[in-house]
Amino acid sequence: MRNAVLGLMILVAAAAPAVSSSQEEVGRDVKVWTWDGRVDSGRWFSLSNVNGSVTVDPSSDNSVHVRAEKIPHRDGDIRDVRFTVIQMGGDVRICALTYDTDRCDEDGMHSSGNHGRNRDRDVEVKFTVQVPRGVRLRAGTVNGSMTVRGVGAEVRASTVNGGLEVREAGGQVAAHTVNGNVNVSTSTGPVNATTVNGNITARMGALASDGDMKFSTVNGGIAVETPSSLDANVSLNTMFGGITSDFPVQLSGRFGPRHAEGTIGRGGRRITMNTVNGSVELKKIR
Repeated sequence: MRNAVLGLMILVAAAAPAVSSSQEEVGRDVKVWTWDGRVDSGRWFSLSNVNGSVTVDPSSDNSVHVRAEKIPHRDGDIRDVRFTVIQMGGDVRICALTYDTDRCDEDGMHSSGNHGRNRDRDVEVKFTVQVPRGVRLRAGTVNGSMTVRGVGAEVRASTVNGGLEVREAGGQVAAHTVNGNVNVSTSTGPVNATTVNGNITARMGALASDGDMKFSTVNGGIAVETPSSLDANVSLNTMFGGITSDFPVQLSGRFGPRHAEGTIGRGGRRITMNTVNGSVELKKIR
């Protein structure tokens, strides 16, 4: 199961076509590894982790600053984890690698799942990162929470076991976990967010494009706030909960206390909100 989850979640979506570059593994023998490098506005900074939290805050200059602290547990050894830095056409990707078969490239981190006779390597890596506000951010971990504050012309964040919080982003956000809450606020949407066991909240100050939005959970409620000028085709669904909307909905499909389909304003983008155990709320920003 763990190998399947690794394959599914720590592969982060491919970056733009990149200039090939050499790859060096570093930081194996140190408990705290750091990296500093320039990343210009509009370019991507990508980070892949497996065990450990990720915290991202604004940088005071035009460089990315990375601090990775290794925390060994039980029989873990700091030498079990090393790092790679890939620079490609102005974009930068950093991966934390644990097993000898782990690899990192322009498309993300890959694990073959064949670890041979390697002992179980139990080392947590706690990332604290500073990123310039105009840089686009892509970050993933498997076992750990993630917090992104005040950065990201675009943010794509994912984990499996842990909550996700993206606050005061500067552009569109995609946030996905399995076990944990998802909380997003951005000056400019759209937003897409999913979890299985947790609540979803999302707040957008404006909508700069007509992209569709999807919010999905199983055990939790969904509350989405958008500008009052919203135009959309909506589908709101729950099995054990209620539905509320601050917007008048012109019904065009199913309607009931737990299902509603219709048009808000002039229609256009599609907004889908689905849960099983929880309420669904579509709100105007106050």
